[in-house]
Amino acid sequence: MLLQQLHRIAQSIDNPLDGIVPDFGVFGVEFTELWQKLIAAIWGICIVIGVVVLLLGITRMASASNSQNPNEYRLARLRVAWAALSLGLLAAISVIVGAILALFG
Repeated sequence: MLLQQLHRIAQSIDNPLDGIVPDFGVFGVEFTELWQKLIAAIWGICIVIGVVVLLLGITRMASASNSQNPNEYRLARLRVAWAALSLGLLAAISVIVGAILALFG
């Protein structure tokens, strides 16, 4: 009942941003090239950090498997899993952002 009322209210409100799309071209070609290079550099640095964290985690996992401490191995395995997931998401970030913009844009 409440959900239906909220839906009706939402449909009756005009969108003040209807037809307006982001456009960085208004600031000029130099600005567009600058922010694209900056985002690409940050993205690249994040990927390199992700690879380093993954390699360090794998190394810790290998050294922990030789030790007799199972908690150390579980922690290292968890770090490797998070690093691998993060690296996969970083590699697919353009697809993820594109899908979100296509879905909600």
